[in-house]
Amino acid sequence: MTKPYVYLILAMLAWGFSNPFSDLALEHLPIGWMFLVELGTGFIVLSFFFRRTWLQLPWKAVAALGLLQPGLTYFFGNLGYASGTVATGLIIMSSEVLLLAIFGWWFLRESLRPKELFALLVGFGGAVIAGYSAQANSIGSLWSNLFFAFAAIAAAGYSVLIRKLALEDQNLDAVGLAWGQAFVAFLFAALTFPVTTTLTSGEFDFALVGYLAAAGSGVFGVALPFVWYAKAAVSVSTGHAAIGLNLIAVFGILIGALIGRGLPTPLQVVGGALVLLSVFATEQRQQQAD
Repeated sequence: MTKPYVYLILAMLAWGFSNPFSDLALEHLPIGWMFLVELGTGFIVLSFFFRRTWLQLPWKAVAALGLLQPGLTYFFGNLGYASGTVATGLIIMSSEVLLLAIFGWWFLRESLRPKELFALLVGFGGAVIAGYSAQANSIGSLWSNLFFAFAAIAAAGYSVLIRKLALEDQNLDAVGLAWGQAFVAFLFAALTFPVTTTLTSGEFDFALVGYLAAAGSGVFGVALPFVWYAKAAVSVSTGHAAIGLNLIAVFGILIGALIGRGLPTPLQVVGGALVLLSVFATEQRQQQAD
């Protein structure tokens, strides 16, 4: 397997690993607090590798990246989870893979071959099945569904922008870029804290486990995946990245089962198998092309 695809899969694994931590954190903390701790932890971890050259980053681009992802993506996603179900969120936000393929074609003129398009659709279908549960029969509120859709749009926009930057600079500093993103997103979380706090309902115990879970989500949902995804963006097209994104739901379900957050259903196993098959077929085709 080529190195860029290893980075892509590692990023998906990290994002999948962060999902159970996010779920656990939201059982103990309001969304606003979880958002601050998560992004703050990601920024602090990346700051351990700080270099002075990072102060000369292309800050306009970095600000756009950080605002899109994790800023707006996590903001809208968290607001959606506040009033909707996790299963519904997974299904609606899976549309990011289709949006990314469309945005890549429209803005970067990157096309998908028929077999790659088929793999994309198979993987998307698998992700939807993997995210399915009995709760998914409830479509949730209109606002929560819109929030999930906005999160998917912001995430797809980020993927196109990072790919564009990677094509323009083959030697981009992935760690520095992720640090800048986390910094911008943390400022965004602080500014929107009054909004996220106001829209949060329910009783929370602010237990230590909630803070630790939010910090874990910051490591695996912010610090690690954005570095690996930036490294992958240099060589992996938006179409192939879209196929890989389907892995997030699969990894999230598998890791959730390993840490006692619930075993996957037979439908989720089938969906996960379809996702893995689509990713494997795409990577094998890329190896043959190389």
